[in-house]
Amino acid sequence: MNAARAKFDGPPPEQIVLHDYELIPDPAPEGRLSLVLPTLSSTAIFGGVATGVDLLFASARALDMRPRLIVDEFRDPTDLSYLKSVASRYAFKSDEIEVISRSASTQPLSVRGKDLFFAFNWWVALNLRGLLSQQASRFPTPRPRPLLYILQEYEPAFYDMSSTHMTARAALDGTQRTFGIVNSEELHRYFRAQGHAFEREFVIPLRLSKSMKRARSSANAPKQKTILVYGRPGIRRNCFSSVVAGLKAFVHDFPEYRDWSLESAGGSHNSIDLGAGKRLVPLGKLSLEHYAHKLESAGVGLSLMASPHPSYPPVEMAHFGVRTVTNTYTCKDLSKAHENILSIGDVLPKTIANALARQCAAVVADPRGGWRSRSMLPDYSRTTPIRSCRTWSRRFAKTPLTPPSRRAISRPQLSLNPAFGRDGLVLARTPGAK
Repeated sequence: MNAARAKFDGPPPEQIVLHDYELIPDPAPEGRLSLVLPTLSSTAIFGGVATGVDLLFASARALDMRPRLIVDEFRDPTDLSYLKSVASRYAFKSDEIEVISRSASTQPLSVRGKDLFFAFNWWVALNLRGLLSQQASRFPTPRPRPLLYILQEYEPAFYDMSSTHMTARAALDGTQRTFGIVNSEELHRYFRAQGHAFEREFVIPLRLSKSMKRARSSANAPKQKTILVYGRPGIRRNCFSSVVAGLKAFVHDFPEYRDWSLESAGGSHNSIDLGAGKRLVPLGKLSLEHYAHKLESAGVGLSLMASPHPSYPPVEMAHFGVRTVTNTYTCKDLSKAHENILSIGDVLPKTIANALARQCAAVVADPRGGWRSRSMLPDYSRTTPIRSCRTWSRRFAKTPLTPPSRRAISRPQLSLNPAFGRDGLVLARTPGAK
């Protein structure tokens, strides 16, 4: 069976995505800040890509550098309208944005001595290593430029134990100097638990977006008998099959809640029969405004994530008064983030069903109780950032670029934290930082 299947398997991903760059020296003294993305097509613009684009323009503005987007894909249908809309939020005009799409196996690229590069994922990080080595050779300096790695997931876990898994791990190790921007404290703890360490590490705590904050500020209505599911069948780590199995068990085992409606937001799928005349009704991908409106009324939420990264939905649900069910993972327990969150230790159908029934009972007992529940994330809903983007980026820019001692590598550098909501970069101070 394995031999037969191997005949139809393509080459491993690393043989497709890894490539070299050819440095074209540019003597201009001004540095540019480049973000290298696999794609910026409209279908790819979800949380991770949006965070990367926000980080590019926010940091470029704060560092007074020219922003540049490098798309690491041939004939990519780059969504320039989205790019320009984000740029305008940071006061960049269209003619100030440089966009380069890949056009060759070994891509020629203009590089200056003071250019900095953001890597979006593991293969982009590995592709940029050679380019940064060329930069250091062509523009020698005692303080060579580090790679800036935006870490938003533990990417080796996307692959089974294989050459691809090990290649993805290699992007997180190695001797080349790297500054990591790690999206969430939970992911950072997991990253460290796996034995990795960057030269400098900055942690991005979750933050409620401005759009959703405005919707939440006026919300305090009694909750309706609705279970809202974060359902993305195409994203395996969102455990959609477990979501459906858990809902079927819930409908079967708890007939007293069959007057509740069940809705799914996040991805497209057909209406799903759950038994006993109940169906999971798909809402698809919602605008933030429509999503916030749904959270205002939903009584219970279900959002699973097979990852150390917490993801936005369960935390957003909880802060909108929704009694939320999610799962734990190594280094992650979101019940410590909000009293509305019930974290389950596995995603077996009975476990999900029992947790949903417990949360439904809480809503029936007190339809407004979720709004009064306490958040343990004091900065999550703050209206004013603790530190401006300019302050953080200047600190980031002044971080010593000389190679640190072994002792320095062994501990995270967490003096200031950038934070992302869904619509921009804000700043938060690490507890205990001065």
